[in-house]
Amino acid sequence: MTFEFRMGNKAFERSGRAVGSRLVNAAFVAGLVAAGFLCQGCLMLPLRAPTRTNGNSGAMQKINLDFIQSGKTTRDEVTAKLGSTDTGIRDKQLFVGRWASSKWGVLWVVGGGYSAAGGWNRGWARHNVLIAFDENNVVQQFRQFSDDELVSQLSASVAQGQGEPLDLSAPIELPVEHRHSSGRTSGGTFILGADSFSYREEDGAGKQNFTVSPKQIKDLSLTSIGQGDKSDPRYMNQTIHFAEKTKAGGSMTVRVSVPEVLVLVKYLAQKRSSPQPAIASPADNNSFSSSDTPVPAWRAATPRTNFPAANPETSPRP
Repeated sequence: MTFEFRMGNKAFERSGRAVGSRLVNAAFVAGLVAAGFLCQGCLMLPLRAPTRTNGNSGAMQKINLDFIQSGKTTRDEVTAKLGSTDTGIRDKQLFVGRWASSKWGVLWVVGGGYSAAGGWNRGWARHNVLIAFDENNVVQQFRQFSDDELVSQLSASVAQGQGEPLDLSAPIELPVEHRHSSGRTSGGTFILGADSFSYREEDGAGKQNFTVSPKQIKDLSLTSIGQGDKSDPRYMNQTIHFAEKTKAGGSMTVRVSVPEVLVLVKYLAQKRSSPQPAIASPADNNSFSSSDTPVPAWRAATPRTNFPAANPETSPRP
């Protein structure tokens, strides 16, 4: 009987001879286990790996936020030390940094019949930091959080008057990538008007073009479907839900970056009919909706060690 055991290219990343040796040994053990017991099954083995960090321009050094102090740190210092995480939002009062980090991965083996295949997948987590500045460009407040809180944190900041309001004297055009339920993607543009919200397709005959009142937008939420390469922190998928069905459906999932998300959050905040500020819904910490519940105030900038524990990285599936 011949047993084939194939490992994908670049199965492991080495950080010194000791780490490389441990990973190779783990692969060998996993192969033996698969050969002896799981020829018709699947084995996944989580393993620690050398830490990697990716910013908006690629690989970078590990992020350290200990230098930020409320009332002391200037915007120039933030730009100098966190420039590689800068998401590029155009707002004098706010800075949003974003990066992805990986400390471990999963060695996987799939067996079937007389052969097996395997590989190595890194587990990635994406992080965000939102910094508010005062009129002197000095840090006023800041908060680090995971992707799950991105919309709610931006919403709370806007509701508290932080960030410059949108100028809706002329429609704002926002290019997006529409991700269809079939898996197909197509380019398009959101047109944010003072009294209307429109979508215009770039491809096809415009069968999904529509115009609705901004009041028809129920909420904006991160979707876990088709998030793509989590090692790239630049983009994410957000779903817009409508009160009534449009030509594009009752909801639309679009691939966007942080600047587009912030524009949508500001737009929804400015167009809500309720006199109360729009905030994060208590039922969904990552959705944007109207509520009479007061917005919880940000805490002033504190040492990094006082941040809440980050969400654990989830294991990717082969």
